[in-house]
Amino acid sequence: MIKWVALVAFIGANLLQEPSPVIRVNEGLLRGRISDNGKFYQYFGIPYGSVDETNRFRAPLPPLKWKGIFEAINENVRCPQKILGSVVAGDQDCLKLNIYTPLTTHPRKRRPVMVYIHGGCFFEGTGTAFLYGPDFFVENDVIFVGINYRLNVEGFLCLGIREAPGNAGLKDQIAALRWIKDNISAFGGDPDNITLFGESAGSVSVSYHIISPASRGLFHRAILQSGSTLAPWGLQHDPIVTASNLAKEFGYNGTDPYQIYNTLAEKSVEELINGIKYGKNKNYITAETLFSPCVESIIPGVEPVITEYPADVIGSGNYTKVPMIIGYNDREGIYFVSKDYGNSLKVKPIEILQKDLEFPSESSKNATVQEINEYYFRSGREDLIMDVVNLYSDLHFKYPAVIESELYAKTNEQPMYYYLFKYSGYINMPKIISQFAFTKGASHADELFYLFKPHTFPLPTRYLETKMIQRMVTLWTNFAKHGDPTPRTSSLLPVKWRPSRSWNPTALVIDRHLTTAPMWDERSVRLWNKTYTKYRRRNYGFH
Repeated sequence: MIKWVALVAFIGANLLQEPSPVIRVNEGLLRGRISDNGKFYQYFGIPYGSVDETNRFRAPLPPLKWKGIFEAINENVRCPQKILGSVVAGDQDCLKLNIYTPLTTHPRKRRPVMVYIHGGCFFEGTGTAFLYGPDFFVENDVIFVGINYRLNVEGFLCLGIREAPGNAGLKDQIAALRWIKDNISAFGGDPDNITLFGESAGSVSVSYHIISPASRGLFHRAILQSGSTLAPWGLQHDPIVTASNLAKEFGYNGTDPYQIYNTLAEKSVEELINGIKYGKNKNYITAETLFSPCVESIIPGVEPVITEYPADVIGSGNYTKVPMIIGYNDREGIYFVSKDYGNSLKVKPIEILQKDLEFPSESSKNATVQEINEYYFRSGREDLIMDVVNLYSDLHFKYPAVIESELYAKTNEQPMYYYLFKYSGYINMPKIISQFAFTKGASHADELFYLFKPHTFPLPTRYLETKMIQRMVTLWTNFAKHGDPTPRTSSLLPVKWRPSRSWNPTALVIDRHLTTAPMWDERSVRLWNKTYTKYRRRNYGFH
């Protein structure tokens, strides 16, 4: 019996993680713990802002100060979102961030900081190690920060009034960046060397911070992975219509912003999220009701994120000019096509045009649809699913990145690096989950599993991909440390990744071997250029 007690006590002692040193931040003292592998400190659930009924759809309030030592060990905080069917999970007190630092918190010089903004179409995701385990980054001697921000209706209800001016989720991110700037030195980080990066909606968010006056001075480099402010889903094109569609579910059929606010404000977050209805073949980026960033009205006393159309801001040159990495994956559309149509399709999609296009006549609209159909569905294949993948990839990811990149290149004197991720390996998890495992190339978000180590599910095949993981993480952390992803070539990085500024820039092609090539296919760019030059929508709800 004594032996069993001793054994249980020994196991329990080993399960208890050793605490980190106590650190002082502006709100008080806090303490985290050492990671399971003993290689870094981790500080979970640190409040950077607060929300109550007075600012439910507005910018966050400052975090509350605390007494004693705050135990930063609550890893599983997430903002409210659907997780299983109609089940809504998450904590409305979710404005928390997680910091991971190498075990020595006082190196000879302060370490570079990498702040990651998660994706999820602005209605799901979390800044925790659930998916985004930062182990590889921290082991490359940078400090990593993951943040949560309000999602969906509470994050992006945009009514143009003081009660709901819009972009609360982006304002959460700005509050987090301000907190990091003010406090990261206590963790050994350099507040003057912060790299902001994100994927999908996180990349769209990064681009908004680049062009927002409210974010100036809060970061020094940027990485944009598969997301642009100019994507059809990256901006609400009529936010009053978006909100009124939801208000109709609760009995209000008008468009008065105050009445919409009164209708929605009395509903619980579960009711609001479950009130959003999705049409057939319209999920995620193609959803008819998608709460995302908006162009805000100017309201006295309210700090906006953006009050002009993003392309106009970038074209003016009035934005934060920093070194950038911009890229996407070659088969981005796989993940979203699988959500809308599965993995096989025998009939052409009926609705392919997006809300960011407006046509003067039905004949011009029909002519555009015919031209797009002739371009994407000319293969003669019985199964059209890969044709739709190419259409989604170009329309929602590649072409928006092309136009945004071109605008940046004309006005940003800082180095700009471009990449195309094509690698098809054992941990292209979104592609595998979408049942396209044997399709060549990389789906949306496939590159993430070569950067992050999810803490919630094992990836035994990861051990077959150690070289690609090491390669990707080294490129990203080199950029954070030096502003150059390949300060020197090596057996791991045999190709020098150079910045480019031409109309079709030279990109690093990340595949089984590193090569360089033109960034985009010029035929598809010409098609979408012709379409958007003629018909891009210019009215965004309030202006």
